[in-house]
Amino acid sequence: MRGKGGGMTTSAGEAHDGAGRWSLAGPLLAVLLVAAVGGFLAGAVPGEGETDVPRGLFLAAAFVLIGAGTYAGSWWWHRRRAAKFGISARRYLRVGRLIRRGQAPDDPAERAAAIDITVRTRRALGSSSRRWVWWLLGGGALLWFVSAVFLVVDGNYGRASYNLVMACLLLVNPLTMRRRRRRMEAAERALGIAPPT
Repeated sequence: MRGKGGGMTTSAGEAHDGAGRWSLAGPLLAVLLVAAVGGFLAGAVPGEGETDVPRGLFLAAAFVLIGAGTYAGSWWWHRRRAAKFGISARRYLRVGRLIRRGQAPDDPAERAAAIDITVRTRRALGSSSRRWVWWLLGGGALLWFVSAVFLVVDGNYGRASYNLVMACLLLVNPLTMRRRRRRMEAAERALGIAPPT
């Protein structure tokens, strides 16, 4: 029985380690993939006349390097924050995902980290909800959209599609603000934190 129990424990530990490795590798691969595709499209598709593959590959490589550096810097920062609460960076990120979904962690050891993430997220939401930020994002989206319309009229559909994607990306933050606020309030209630008045 002990051997079987030990075998089950070993299997469970290996499965947990595999899930942990994937939780780290998955986001990194996603960031690198988006960077590569975005860089290639930015370099190749907007070219006048015909597709410029060499320039697309060059920008794809540059975007991948920038994305990898940004991810490494973010991971280093989260490791430092997690160390202050005596947990791993992976647990700190998991707590952050719970907070963004409007939930609170069940582990008391993660409560201090959850409160820290909640306060920081509330501060970020307050900054991004200022009127000048909305005007800036809306104006940027309008410029991308208008330029896409002119490109469609000119027959440059590839570059027009790229500009429309950029316009939509700028509108993601304002359009999802209300839902993120509701989830933040739900997380604050679960943690017993009074929202700022």
